[in-house]
Amino acid sequence: MGAPVRAAGAWAAAMAALIALCLLAGCASGQEKQGEATGTTDVEALVDCVDDARGSEAPVPASAPEGLQDALEQAVEAHSGAYAVTCASADGSWSVDVNGDKPFVSASIIKLAILGTLLDQAQSGVLSLDGTVTVSPSDIVGGTGVIQASGAGESYTYRQLAAYMIQDSDNIATNLIIDAVGMPAVNEYASEIGLTQTVLNRRMMDFAAGDENYTSANDVARMLQLIYQGKLVSSDMSEFALDLMKGQHDDAGLLEGLPVGSVFAHKTGTLDGVFNDGGIALAPNPYVMVVLSSDAERSQAQACMVDIAQAADAAIG
Repeated sequence: MGAPVRAAGAWAAAMAALIALCLLAGCASGQEKQGEATGTTDVEALVDCVDDARGSEAPVPASAPEGLQDALEQAVEAHSGAYAVTCASADGSWSVDVNGDKPFVSASIIKLAILGTLLDQAQSGVLSLDGTVTVSPSDIVGGTGVIQASGAGESYTYRQLAAYMIQDSDNIATNLIIDAVGMPAVNEYASEIGLTQTVLNRRMMDFAAGDENYTSANDVARMLQLIYQGKLVSSDMSEFALDLMKGQHDDAGLLEGLPVGSVFAHKTGTLDGVFNDGGIALAPNPYVMVVLSSDAERSQAQACMVDIAQAADAAIG
């Protein structure tokens, strides 16, 4: 059986050489008139043809770091609870995931999509980031945030509310932004930018609505890539979003697994049995990491995130 394989290989090589010669001949013929006009030789024309052919080759996509997929799977299997994980280059050249497209309860990480909608409407002139809104008694809700301490009657710009929403995960600020842009607009914007599993079904702390907000690890990773690439609405709006995330006040989660001094622009989200984190590691080779969890003790979810961040840092650097 060995001989036929070798024979087939030799025949294929011969045919490839013949085709190449024919192509070069055709190329030379096509270059003949140009050579007469420009004074170039046949050899020079052939060299130019080959160079043109090389330049037209499609770029080879970058591959994910070796062993990263296995490391993510092992980290997920080592901890109790359910997890979705995505790790991808910030420029979008490669991506690996575990349950990346599976919808999970978003908790406050959905505030990234709300931020995107706010910035989109600001860019189009629907509202101004410097416009103000006054907190009413009915706006006061519990959970995380700083506005509730000031109470009703205080006024804030949408720029300030955006900062409170991302950096302090302020639920009052988030609801004021949702009321301004409209809940349907958030879902429409999420769909427009390719977030297939992200849906805002209720305001923050409105558990009586009987529904939850959802997203996926791949959706969050896509938003993070758009921010890094300057494509979330515009380069200026992307820079504004990135600066907000750099100022995140909650350092728990993935950042705990990165080397001391690492810059990780991120957003967390927490509910009972849910701890989510996603961000951009501004390392020499920038990348995004997202971990969503459910049915997990906070300690288990944090330990899983530490393992994933350490694996990503070791593989990507």
